[in-house]
Amino acid sequence: MSKNAKIIADETIIAALQEDARHAVALIFEKYGDALYGVVFKIVQSKEIAEDIMQDAFVKVWRKADSYDGTKGRLFTWLINIVRNTAIDKVRTGKFQ
Repeated sequence: MSKNAKIIADETIIAALQEDARHAVALIFEKYGDALYGVVFKIVQSKEIAEDIMQDAFVKVWRKADSYDGTKGRLFTWLINIVRNTAIDKVRTGKFQ
């Protein structure tokens, strides 16, 4: 994570989600990538599987960018839910080993 990652405002990311989801995903990864990866890794306990899940989750974020609603919660909460649910789904399918 770069030193500038923490200074990216959520408002900037949210605006990017509304305009250019691909750019927003890059900003999200820069600001929250480590924290989101930590959640996934805690669930699956495998670096390789966690990296695959992160990729899947970020594709979901990109596809669902227009579904983010700031009145329902913080951006980070929305992201955690997507990442955590992607990891749990992978574990439940039994395809994660």
